[in-house]
Amino acid sequence: MVSDYRNRQQVELFLRNASAAELLEQRNLLQQRQDLAPTAIGEAERLIARIAYELRFRVAQPV
Repeated sequence: MVSDYRNRQQVELFLRNASAAELLEQRNLLQQRQDLAPTAIGEAERLIARIAYELRFRVAQPV
């Protein structure tokens, strides 16, 4: 899990090393926080999009 979203090194390290389950959990957490505090939407949306991108490489896609 990412404890400080402003720490780019920590975020990148998490995104590179996280399993699909960890990425899904982090995305769900971000979406819940986004619903509660819509003031930081831009950064949360970018991170959610990046997690979705990373998940493409960790979850088998149907053909």
